Amino acid sequence: MHKFIFTIAGLVLGLVGLAQPPRSELVGFAELPAETFVPGPPSGAFRATPGIRAAQAPFSSQPVQGFSAVQLGPRPGTFWMLADNGFGSKANSPDFLLRIYQVTPQPRTAQGGAGGVLVNRFIQLRDPNRRIPFPILNENTPDRRLTGYDFDPESLVVAADGSFWVGEEFGPFLLHFDANGVLLAPPIATPDFGAGRNPVSDQVRAPEHPSLIINPVAPGQPWPANLPRTRGFEGMTSNPARSRIFAMLEGTVVGDPAGTVRLMEVDPVNRRFVGLVGRYPLDDPGHAIGEIAVINENEYLVIERDGRQGDEALFKRIFRIDLTRRDANGVFVKELLVDLLNIADPRGLSRHTREGNFRFPFFTIEAVIVLDANTILVTNDNNFPATGGRGAEVRDPNEFIWLRLPTPLQLAPGVGQSR
Repeated sequence: MHKFIFTIAGLVLGLVGLAQPPRSELVGFAELPAETFVPGPPSGAFRATPGIRAAQAPFSSQPVQGFSAVQLGPRPGTFWMLADNGFGSKANSPDFLLRIYQVTPQPRTAQGGAGGVLVNRFIQLRDPNRRIPFPILNENTPDRRLTGYDFDPESLVVAADGSFWVGEEFGPFLLHFDANGVLLAPPIATPDFGAGRNPVSDQVRAPEHPSLIINPVAPGQPWPANLPRTRGFEGMTSNPARSRIFAMLEGTVVGDPAGTVRLMEVDPVNRRFVGLVGRYPLDDPGHAIGEIAVINENEYLVIERDGRQGDEALFKRIFRIDLTRRDANGVFVKELLVDLLNIADPRGLSRHTREGNFRFPFFTIEAVIVLDANTILVTNDNNFPATGGRGAEVRDPNEFIWLRLPTPLQLAPGVGQSR
């Protein structure tokens, strides 16, 4: 009898946890067309056959695409956007240059607006001072411009001094660049804070880690990679004072509880990892996180998404976690805030809205930032020239959506556009 009562109680609690929050409302929409290019060398020559250069590159310059992180720009209304490694892997992206773009969206709102995005300028990431201790594609050139063969940037933090911290996936490494895109220090490897591991000597390594490529494992030897491919630092943010960085892996490290991903603390002044903060629990082990963004000292937003797109997309959500709320195993408690597949758009700000409902059904949704207590900005990584988010034959654009939350966030001073 008691067992039955506890089972019912547990079911009720489970249903409460799954309950949908009030819908967020679309209050701004802007779109950067997929075919947006800026000056640079031809690109895409390795896309058709990874590792083999085509006789002619399909794109005569550099595409502005793959936005995997967003941060506030230097002037009101501007944003820094981090582009990822290019076309999806080391082998097909040697001619894609790694850049941080400054953009000015012109959202369509209830008061009007063009609904477009201006690309103001870009910062080329490079290593002229030879900080990287392993070979890169442009090894013997003066500027040593970084490419999608060298790193896969996925997360971004703008430091208080204007420098940039980038989290990437091939190591995974943390990279520190000055305001002009020059690498300031060697890539920071990821310590392994797992049970039974020594973070001084043990590391988290993806299959693309340079040490595994330069010195491949001998036949019959155990594979030393302990993180799946493309599951590195997908999310990164700072505390309100920007004295600490929080970096979140996208995938589960070997030995960790299935369906959990690590959140680690970084000391940016001394360029070192401090330790493991906790683990974020995915609703499904097949899901992935897309980003983490600061609300206040303890509370943070996390994008979680499935691997589907278009009409097949089932799970694109934003949760809130509190760093002080963890279970005995260090797993965070999470609260659903936004269902990105169920957004109210009563004014029809987006041409994709149907019967007052707007869906954000992209395969990869990788950027969110808090603008004020009531408003967040979310963007997608369009994986150019991929299709499927807005139609089987439609090349996905970069979409910017401003969402009004039904309940205000408790922002710390220094968070949002008023910083």
